[in-house]
Amino acid sequence: MRPRRVTSRAELAEFIDLAPRLARTRSEQDYFVPLFAADIRDWFAGRGWFDEPVELWLVDIEPGKAVARVMCHRSAALAAELGSADDSVPPLFFGAVEAADSEALGAVIAFLLERAGQVGASRIFGPVSPLPNVTGGLLTHGVDHPGFFDTVWNPDFYWSTFAAAGFDAWGPAHTWEVPVGSIPAARATAVAPAEWHRLGLRRRRVSRLGLRGFADRLLPTLNAAFSALPYYTDIASEQLRSQMQGLPALMDPDLIVDITGANDLADAPPRCFALVIPDPVPILRRHGGRLGVRTVLDLLRHRQTIKDAVLIIQGTDPCHQGSGLLSLAIRELNSALVAKGYRRLRVTFIAEDNPASAAVFARSGGRQLHRLVFVDRTLLSSPPEERP
Repeated sequence: MRPRRVTSRAELAEFIDLAPRLARTRSEQDYFVPLFAADIRDWFAGRGWFDEPVELWLVDIEPGKAVARVMCHRSAALAAELGSADDSVPPLFFGAVEAADSEALGAVIAFLLERAGQVGASRIFGPVSPLPNVTGGLLTHGVDHPGFFDTVWNPDFYWSTFAAAGFDAWGPAHTWEVPVGSIPAARATAVAPAEWHRLGLRRRRVSRLGLRGFADRLLPTLNAAFSALPYYTDIASEQLRSQMQGLPALMDPDLIVDITGANDLADAPPRCFALVIPDPVPILRRHGGRLGVRTVLDLLRHRQTIKDAVLIIQGTDPCHQGSGLLSLAIRELNSALVAKGYRRLRVTFIAEDNPASAAVFARSGGRQLHRLVFVDRTLLSSPPEERP
């Protein structure tokens, strides 16, 4: 098997189409989570919110017939968070991995080792998408459960193949699932106006037209709340806006919680927030991750029938942590899920070293769904043969 750098639009289309094609071949089309095709195009074109070069590669079993793909990139910001800031060359990061079988994945790993040697990287880490924040991971358990929005899914041979190639597990985490029907009534009771008044708080409603304003307010709290995590890199306003493009077509305003002080200014950052959307992945699967006009119309047409919701991110300003704000936010969220007939809430990526966040969903009747890790391998240092 031979690697092939994506250099043309035809090869770019091949890279994008490989994931749904392999999923159909393995009868996994109801499990995989497609990447947004627009993001992949931005990686290829060297535009978007990231400022590090990105390489897209295909692995061919015969000329012109790809059986695997991988994206390679560099990030000084993530390298610093992972303790690699003193390396003369940042680690080689990788993501967007798809492989037909363990042999094809082995060819991807062999290529990553070769590419790391070419650029002089002393470490390989992934799967991660380009920054500003880490998204990705590799499932080790729970592959019998489908993936959902803003998470990953892979066949069970991925982890065993990486482990056999000398990669260690890093940052184990879990996704969670909360059946809405099992949420205790006390945790699904909306906060009454008198309680908001007594606590000196209020909930700001977020409309589709007001989503950009919410993103601007959200940013300081988001960065402050997650700054201590070992994989988090600060997000700039233009980067967050880019990541939230398309959400107006997906969002249910009742599932976005923005809590602030009763006397805080209208544009003050939230003290606590939760960003939850109806899960669009079943529709995105049908369109191979392409968020074009047909996909948006499909989402709008079926928005009222989507009964699974995804908590993308939640956080509390460190100045207000431990004051019960998160419990209020979860009550508001659970109340809306019950009132609007949602079937279940799924929660992305709670690290095993963050039991407090996991306990929030356990108390709502939730359970762990998938276990995922990043994979990490330290290499012998060698001078680079070339620079990307």
